[in-house]
Amino acid sequence: MKKKYFLDLLTSLNPEKNKPFNMKKAVVVEMLNKAIAGEKLTNSDYARLVNCIHVSALTGKLEEFYSISSCVAENDICKARAKDCNSICSECYAMQSVNYRSNLKLSLLINHVILNCFDIPASVWPVLAVPSINGKARIESHGDVASIQAALNMNRIIESHEWLTFGIWTKNYNFWRVAFEKEGKHKNCTFLVSSDRLNVKLEIPENIKQYVDHVFTVYDLKTVKAENVNIQCGFHHCKECGICYDTENTTFYVNEILKKDTKRYMKYMGIE
Repeated sequence: MKKKYFLDLLTSLNPEKNKPFNMKKAVVVEMLNKAIAGEKLTNSDYARLVNCIHVSALTGKLEEFYSISSCVAENDICKARAKDCNSICSECYAMQSVNYRSNLKLSLLINHVILNCFDIPASVWPVLAVPSINGKARIESHGDVASIQAALNMNRIIESHEWLTFGIWTKNYNFWRVAFEKEGKHKNCTFLVSSDRLNVKLEIPENIKQYVDHVFTVYDLKTVKAENVNIQCGFHHCKECGICYDTENTTFYVNEILKKDTKRYMKYMGIE
């Protein structure tokens, strides 16, 4: 996936004060050059790439959670949705955050290139150590999967961390469908498909129904009041709820209050 594009992009970036990025960049550039030249990468090469993966420590409602994410700013599907005023992605917090947090953007760019450009064997992914405080982790908190290859690599990360339960969030569910069809959906994950439209639940396509654990939809306060929508998400910490990560939970539709309406929703519901 666009190896030459990412090689040129990484080569053009030289942030003087970001030594961790420059060290990782050197590894990824080396491996991209090998791949473009048609050289076969060894498991040692792949392990060096895995060691460059950035694991995000999350904050806010996701405090005490860690995640593996790609870079929303390099995801063509996400960028197109962000320009669609009818899509919830037009209010994308991830797009805003990576654009003003330059070091995070660079770390996620490294992830994006590795996940999308390299077919890393499942046997190598145990090199990655995903930390956890609560036995749970998240796939994609700063973007969405951008290719089948990225979905395959992330599915292998899940497989290699069987002691953790991963929540997968996506609107690009067909990439995951192919990954699950090829290598199976692992028991230690929940698969959440996100509705693209504000206030509109996604109609699940037949070819992914067997994999879906939850449908995640965002509602504004006006619709919550008019339709008496039951809101589970957005006004408390995920560690106190856990619905999205519970592989046995039967709450199929998970509804979140629109971020900018959170305070007004809490006042409306009498939540302190």
